[in-house]
Amino acid sequence: MPYDHETFCLAIGMLLGMFYYHKTGWACGGIITPGVIAMYIGDPYKVGVSIAAGLLTWIILHQLVRFFGLYGRQRLAAAMLIALALRYPLVSVLGEASLWLGWVVPGLIGADIQRQGVLTTLTAVAAVSVVTAMSVQLLQWGLF
Repeated sequence: MPYDHETFCLAIGMLLGMFYYHKTGWACGGIITPGVIAMYIGDPYKVGVSIAAGLLTWIILHQLVRFFGLYGRQRLAAAMLIALALRYPLVSVLGEASLWLGWVVPGLIGADIQRQGVLTTLTAVAAVSVVTAMSVQLLQWGLF
């Protein structure tokens, strides 16, 4: 079976994210976020735009939660819809982003920031994403 870099990054990111959550109790911006960011870690501009969109998603989501009492799946769905709505103006101004970095990752990051705080979430995202990218590289050198 041929090697699929994207699938490998996502799988390692999910494993490391689950381990990080188990040890710290902090979510790292959604189950797929570390793997997706690890895939694009060589393009800091795109990663930065995605994280900025996550912060903007959080700001809007915070107001919706405050005024409408959203929680659980409704809160997460609202975060994803906000990120999807933000994707189009951001793409027109800042250039095309992948589907994952364009709205899925910002929505997940925004939802986690709203739930557990900015510093906690962004620290977890950065730490697990970098470790994921490094692990993928080490495993590539050793296995392939």
